[in-house]
Amino acid sequence: MVRPKDPIDASLCEALVVRFTAGDRKAWELLVGHLWPACVRIVASRSAMRQLGSSQDHVANVVTNLIGKLGDEDGRGLRLYGPWRARNPEKSFDDWIRIVAANTVRDYVRDHANELATDAPKEIGVKRLLNEFTTSGATREIGERPPFTAAQTARQLLAYASGHLPEDQHRALMLWIEGSGFDEIAGELGLGGAEAAAKLVRAAVAVLRRQFARDA
Repeated sequence: MVRPKDPIDASLCEALVVRFTAGDRKAWELLVGHLWPACVRIVASRSAMRQLGSSQDHVANVVTNLIGKLGDEDGRGLRLYGPWRARNPEKSFDDWIRIVAANTVRDYVRDHANELATDAPKEIGVKRLLNEFTTSGATREIGERPPFTAAQTARQLLAYASGHLPEDQHRALMLWIEGSGFDEIAGELGLGGAEAAAKLVRAAVAVLRRQFARDA
């Protein structure tokens, strides 16, 4: 088994979080020093970052935002870890930081949507949009995401789906399209596991397929 470079030591991180939230500023420096290289690897591996060309500048910006999220306002972000761990005792700091990283990537890509939509058509009709989605291999075999290359397309799909899907299905589908794995979706939505997340995505796809069939 190939071990990832710069692995996260969950036990060390948890101990440093306790020290930092108790007022130990040195613990914050140690935590950032430990997390930074691992977070660079995690962020760079997110499929959503490929929409920005996997630029190292963008990766560094996301990691900076991530670290800022954790440490702002005397560690308000880090203080969320304790309650999350209490709700998910089988998980660790490694799992939590990956969820935070996924959310930070999603926010960053959304904020830079204008860079992604430069070559996108001004208007994309609902039929074309759904056709791109429903005819992709992803809807037949959940495991490969639809080939969205323009943020504008993704935004329009989100707007359309939000009017037809239950909240949990809509959220699961959007997280999946934006690059989250089923484990991450399950953690984000408080589900029992990856299979429960996959079922939500499949259900969302089925709704979109039926809607497309009526509008075609």
